Amino acid sequence: MQLMNGSLSADYKVKGGKLLRVRLHVSEAVCITALSITGDFFMHPEEALETLEQALLGAPLTPEGLRPRIEAFFAGDVQVVGADVDDFVQLLLATKS
Repeated sequence: MQLMNGSLSADYKVKGGKLLRVRLHVSEAVCITALSITGDFFMHPEEALETLEQALLGAPLTPEGLRPRIEAFFAGDVQVVGADVDDFVQLLLATKS
């Protein structure tokens, strides 16, 4: 984790070798105000990643705040190869470590 001016970042290695990376900004209440998720996973349609990032805005950086939003995203019409709900939750929580 790195903390600089409300900015956090983390890398998370998924079982099987895929890498997820997040850079985010949080408010004083530790809610996500901006983020960018990258890595060597595959998502179809590719534009869906922006939808996930938008869904996470305003979320508290806690398992309870993140998991329902990520699960709802995965329940939609999107295919993700190389990562699952748990991986994205762990990635975001890794910013607090």
